[in-house]
Amino acid sequence: MALSQKMWLAQLRNCTIRLQFGFESAYKHKLRALLIVIAMAPVSLVAGSSNDNNSSVSPLVSAEARPGKWTWIPLKDTRCRDGSKTGIGVRLLPDAKAVMIYLQGGGACYDAKSCAENANASIAGENFSRDKFNRWVATLGNQGIFNTTNASNPVARWNHVYIPYCTGDLHGGAKANASVPGVPGKQQFVGYSNLQNDLKLLAPFFRDAQDVALVGASAGGFGVLINYPQVVEAFGGRSVAALVDSAPIIPESAIKTSCFQQKLLRTFDLQVPGRCPECSDPASGGFINLYSYLNRTYPGGRYAFASADADLAGVVLYNGESRACGGSGVNIFNYRFSLYALRDKYIGHEWATFLPGGVQHTMTQSDALFLDRKFKGFSAAEWLSRINSKTPLHIPAARLRPKN
Repeated sequence: MALSQKMWLAQLRNCTIRLQFGFESAYKHKLRALLIVIAMAPVSLVAGSSNDNNSSVSPLVSAEARPGKWTWIPLKDTRCRDGSKTGIGVRLLPDAKAVMIYLQGGGACYDAKSCAENANASIAGENFSRDKFNRWVATLGNQGIFNTTNASNPVARWNHVYIPYCTGDLHGGAKANASVPGVPGKQQFVGYSNLQNDLKLLAPFFRDAQDVALVGASAGGFGVLINYPQVVEAFGGRSVAALVDSAPIIPESAIKTSCFQQKLLRTFDLQVPGRCPECSDPASGGFINLYSYLNRTYPGGRYAFASADADLAGVVLYNGESRACGGSGVNIFNYRFSLYALRDKYIGHEWATFLPGGVQHTMTQSDALFLDRKFKGFSAAEWLSRINSKTPLHIPAARLRPKN
């Protein structure tokens, strides 16, 4: 009868210990034989099945065998909007002592128009497999915050985990078999549940990391706000750095956001923290309370928000949703004003902010926008490197209102 995986590893460990203590003659040939058999065995024998995140040996061992290279790890308990299986990307760097978890963006699916746009997003969509991951690696997997050779990137020599976005729910849903008017079939809005399962794999593997960062762009940036509590708790309550790239919560004013919030809450069953009832109550400000909730609940956290001050994707989104809610239209001027109000009135005392001039949407997956371009003397990477400062750095300078 063939030996089980645990028995093979136990014999290997036994032989190795004996060799370390000098009992070479009796165990030399046995160890060599075990190594040969293991080398010839299926990968699942030594690394755990890449499809089974409940294996006693972590699937991340397969990434350890490819240091410095991206590895796709399919996970059986994660699903996309169309019900297909998905996974995560991992790149482990030799001697890295910290880990960044990155949430991809790519729109959302809450009505027929938005669902069609989300399905056609080139690096998101309603499914995400190894092939799509390989295309991402070839185009963006070494750009911006993933650049491992540019010394100005504060996470260049960290381990990197890439969480794909194929659920259309801002990484915040826990609603299987959902229906969206005008969209055929059942939708699996399970982004929050997916990350919950991802963390069961990631947190034990990176338990000794000296630092942890949660980063997200666009829909992934909103996912940072929703998922920050479960990431902190998965890592034992430790301090986690957060970067939200191009996903602002616009304060309610003449620009109306309450209808949009209600739509997202209802469609996705968004997992807004239960201990923050005002975060899921648009009448009380809704999502904008997430910032202060995180500051208050996790005072040891480090928080940063970045967005171009005239982000056209944000302008178009909020313009349509505000008008649909009976509010004013949104243009680059009142959008910029809203970003400054968010900084000065709501988040600036605890969150560092980087609001360069421009219309681009997201910056963390671009060398040009994250590493090279300077605004007020800082690149986004150089600004982010100050996230551990006691006083948040604001580029441009803020005009913070006194704390209440």
